Parts: sequence; C-alpha cells; structure tokens
Amino acid sequence: MRPLFPAETRRRLREENPRWYIKATLQAVCAFLAFPALVLFAHATALTNRHFSSPHGDWTDWMPLFPVLISLIYNPIALALPIFRYGHKSIHPGWDVGVYLFVWALGIPSMYFCIRWGWFWWWQPVFLKFNDFIPCNQWNYWSEPCNPVIYTAGKIEIAANVFLGLLIILSLTLFVLGCIAVHKHRRAARRSRITARNIQLQYHRSPDEHAAQQPPAYTPPSDGANVVMPGAVKYS
Repeated sequence: MRPLFPAETRRRLREENPRWYIKATLQAVCAFLAFPALVLFAHATALTNRHFSSPHGDWTDWMPLFPVLISLIYNPIALALPIFRYGHKSIHPGWDVGVYLFVWALGIPSMYFCIRWGWFWWWQPVFLKFNDFIPCNQWNYWSEPCNPVIYTAGKIEIAANVFLGLLIILSLTLFVLGCIAVHKHRRAARRSRITARNIQLQYHRSPDEHAAQQPPAYTPPSDGANVVMPGAVKYS
C-alpha cells in the first residue's frame, strides 16, 4: 500500500516528535467527531427555536457549538500543515495547549448544561387513554403522541452529547500531549541557549561561525568495506 506522504516527510516528523502518528490520529478522529456534533447541535437548536419561544433562544444547545466549531477548524489545519510543509516545521505546541484547553474547558460545562436541561427529561408515558383516543391535556401533554417535537429534539441531543463527550476526552488527551511537547520545547531551547553561550565563551565566536569551521562529517561509501582510510595501516 502506497503511503500518504513521502518517507522523508515521515522521517522529519519522527525527528520532531517520535509520537507524531498518535497525535495525528487523535486530531483526525477529533475532526471526524466534531462534524456530526456540529450538525446535531445546530439542528437541535433550530428545532427548539422553531417550536418554542425563549428570551435567549435554545442556549443550552448552541453553547456547545463553540468548542465543536473550534475543534473542527483547528484539527485539520494542525494535521495538514506539517505534512504540506514536508515536515520542516509544524505548529508551535503552545497552540495545541491553548486550543485544546479551550475545547475541553468549555466543552465540559456545555455538555453539563445541555444534559441538565435536555428535552429528554420531559419525556413521559401516556397516562390517560380512551381506547385509541389520547387526549392531549395536562396528563398527556409531554407524551410522544401529543408533543413529538421534544422527543425528536431529545434524541438529537443524546446523539450530539455522545459525540461531544468523545471529543472532550480526545481533546483532553491532546492537551496533555501538548503540555509535554511544550516542556520538551522549552528544555531544548534552554539547552540550545546554554550551548551557544558556552561556544561564545570558549571560542569567542557565534555558534554559526563555529559550525561553519567544523570539518565535514565522514560518510562512508556504499562499498566501504573495501576502502582504507588515509593514514590507516592495512594488514595482509
């Protein structure tokens, strides 16, 4: 099976982050989960606002749209950018920390309010029935034959919250991976500054000048077994 991108790109991505494929898989799954969650929450909001009046609209269903939309926009960008750049440079891990912190920190209260005031809490069976006739009075008002809209909206909310819950879990995992990547990035930057400072103190030149004056690294040829290095003694 042909790989999706060249081997050189995969090598550079592995050098930058040995677990890049785990992160890429999680980001792809997050983007996949965010799309149906966005559609379901938007449909539940439109359905509720069409049949019921409220001063602020159906805010418990449109509040989760913010973290879902951010996840749907950011994850494909973060996934595709290093691949299209051929692994040369990816998004700074600080962006992952900030975005995924926003997603799960806002997603948890959004999911709580959506479940706490969901339409499925209003479901009730038919209490009063005369043969095949069901009177839609105060006893049966919230039953499915008398008020089917809340049953449709409730089922949509349940499905949307399932997708949102999975998205929150994966975003929290990516947030932890981002914190680890930020720590490694800061440690590498600190090590680079210390190395540059030591070169300046020891050789009185910049790190670039020091690297330019170093001899080239020896690369053995393909038939290196039959090659004798200059100055080496060959025993018969």
